[in-house]
Amino acid sequence: MLIWSDIERALAPSRDDTALAADLAAAIDRGLPLAITQSVLIVASDAAMASLYATLEARSSPPEPRRLRSDSSWMLESDFCWINVRACASGSLPGTFIRAAKLLPAIASDAILLAPFHPTQFDLCYAPETMTMADPALFDRELVGAGVSAENQLRAFVSACRLLGKCVGYELLPYAAQFSRIAMERPQLFRWVALDDERRGLAHADPAFPYRSEDRLRDAEQVSDIVATVKEDYGIRSFRVIEGDAPEVVDAKVKAYYSAIRLCADRGLWPVPAHARAGVGVPSFLRCDSSDDFPIFSYRDIDGADIGEDAYSVVAPFAFYDDMPPNSIPTEPVRRNDEAIGYYAEVFSYWRDSFGFDFVRYNAADRVFSESVDDEGSVPSCDRPTSEVVAQAIRASRDGAPGVGAISPSKGDETGAFGALGFDLLMGGEALRRVDAPLLRDAFSLYDSLAAERAGGARTSVCFAVDLPESSAPRLWGSPLRRVMGPERMRLRHVAARFLSVGAGRRPMFETMGFQDGSTGLYEAGLSVRGLDWADDAAFAAGYAAIERFYVGLRPFLASAAIIDRSVDDGLAWWQIRAGDSARLVVVALSLETAEGTAPGRITIPIGTALGELSGTAYRLPDLAGAPIDAAGSLVVELGFLDSVVVDLVPAYYR
Repeated sequence: MLIWSDIERALAPSRDDTALAADLAAAIDRGLPLAITQSVLIVASDAAMASLYATLEARSSPPEPRRLRSDSSWMLESDFCWINVRACASGSLPGTFIRAAKLLPAIASDAILLAPFHPTQFDLCYAPETMTMADPALFDRELVGAGVSAENQLRAFVSACRLLGKCVGYELLPYAAQFSRIAMERPQLFRWVALDDERRGLAHADPAFPYRSEDRLRDAEQVSDIVATVKEDYGIRSFRVIEGDAPEVVDAKVKAYYSAIRLCADRGLWPVPAHARAGVGVPSFLRCDSSDDFPIFSYRDIDGADIGEDAYSVVAPFAFYDDMPPNSIPTEPVRRNDEAIGYYAEVFSYWRDSFGFDFVRYNAADRVFSESVDDEGSVPSCDRPTSEVVAQAIRASRDGAPGVGAISPSKGDETGAFGALGFDLLMGGEALRRVDAPLLRDAFSLYDSLAAERAGGARTSVCFAVDLPESSAPRLWGSPLRRVMGPERMRLRHVAARFLSVGAGRRPMFETMGFQDGSTGLYEAGLSVRGLDWADDAAFAAGYAAIERFYVGLRPFLASAAIIDRSVDDGLAWWQIRAGDSARLVVVALSLETAEGTAPGRITIPIGTALGELSGTAYRLPDLAGAPIDAAGSLVVELGFLDSVVVDLVPAYYR
């Protein structure tokens, strides 16, 4: 299917558009990523970018989808970038899949992880109304009118990724918007409360223990009856809007959906919201608000402290288990809700089979062990998914597609436990830390562990995240990492991510849209419909591309190499990289963050005499101004504050 050719015909590019497309295609031929800011790409005409991808589409076939490989080991050799399609907005133009495709040539990573892209409530991308359709707001309506369907616009984004050698990932959520279409049409998948007529308590359930299976099923039956009546009144069979629905049918489905919500709320039927992050058990009904319009829930941690201010109360979690106590850890056996677990486990299959997604990030699966009563992680202490729930979902994702990858959002390094569930990667915690001596010491320790585990046959690694979409949340940095760190520290983070990634201890880099040119606002864009604060920092973008191209040139050597020596002092780290018996030696030296902010100055790195007298080039990143350098027993390097130098050496007689 030549999707981009269809889009090109619909948009009718001008002569200037086709000229720009030709220039971009020629630049891509010289290697990715392009040294260009994302803001320049985002304002380029849709027609020009369509012409670019149509050109690529016409001359080459995309590589085989990675989900079809024999296993998911490709994940360890990839790098990842998180993109929120909604944040690909510029001025009055909203984010769409077509505009998101514009950013791809400036991104080095070969795996694109999409933020949730479903219809939402409250404009929150993490409060989806459904998980089996994409938000109509993310499609270009003019293209739909021109015959390029909404579904094919999503396929066009996936195709653009493939044409650039990138695969695509989906983020699976264990919850939905409180009155989501899922909750309304399949209420048995969620916990509900039924308020009494006076709105002072619960109508049927034991207020001390309201979340037994019989309570869930009884309340769900009431919701089902309401929904069935409303659908009959509006002459529809489903709330889901599908391709080909006439406008009047779409209008009827929307009206019916909100009518059903209103009737449920009027009758006191409410989905139970998700617990706060540190909560135990399930939130309990506390009271109704002063006007009796909606219920208020109590959120408590293990010590009984009120943690309601941290609650994400606009979403309702799947009821994976019944008999969960309110605000306390289970002391009696809980019962699986196999219907909810099965639904959750099969969500990704639709996106895999219909649109060609290759991997999954399992939201909220970072603490499946710490939030469990038992050591195996199968008995929950709260309303989030357990290890057995996540493991079932991972197995389902690979049914007929053994190469599907799995990422845990865990910021730790527990590769053994998560690997046993089927995870390929953990997120890692570097994005929450400064690039200082403690971080480097921990990074080397993790490198040693990963290399040993790979030698023993393990296939789970930990990303080095230069940033995370949630890093500016109030409980984390509280501000965009770029603003906290500044460009020099972000650059240092980038260099560390790339050159600590060696051989069997390789750690995929995880980046976010906007990192490439210093743009910010990703966390805020996830909380509202808005674009990034496009930085248009051409110097940073050029430096990012330069580091990536330099890394690509060294990558074959790094892939077969190992870190053979290293040193970390306050304000300074260096390490040596060698591949087997190769006579080539690569030395990396970093000036680290310190409170004093002083430069290391001239440093001496011992390299021994086994390789004899060495000579080569010292590259100062990111400008890559190479300078000839000689070494005999030791290497002398000059480092400014937050400076990065990579030295590539071979025996002098090779020169």
